[in-house]
Amino acid sequence: MAMSDREIESDGKIQRIDADTRRFENELRDVESQLRGIEPRLDAEIDRYKSIARERRDEYEAIRKRAKAVEESWKRADKDYEFAKKQKQKQISELKKRANNLKKRLKDGDKAREKRVQEIQRERSKELERARRE
Repeated sequence: MAMSDREIESDGKIQRIDADTRRFENELRDVESQLRGIEPRLDAEIDRYKSIARERRDEYEAIRKRAKAVEESWKRADKDYEFAKKQKQKQISELKKRANNLKKRLKDGDKAREKRVQEIQRERSKELERARRE
């Protein structure tokens, strides 16, 4: 009871299996074709993202270095500011002390002058008194 090729080919189930097989073969060719094209495309996309990530990292590093340099500069400027502020206070204090000393010396000089003027006036008075007596 062997079936002929024609009988096998005319069987509905066999026809559906053969149709599925052809469809699977076509689909397999499409998938294999996609596989051949997808790897280079995805590699290119991955490389693009890698390049972008590298650029962002480099930008970050440059910003970080710049921030560190600016921080150091800020600290130096702050030290200079504090030093200048102390120098101002010191110079003002020294000048005030010097001004006070000069005021005292002027006052002492005025007193010494006044004292000498009084001495001279007493001496004149004494001389005038002697001259009148004579």
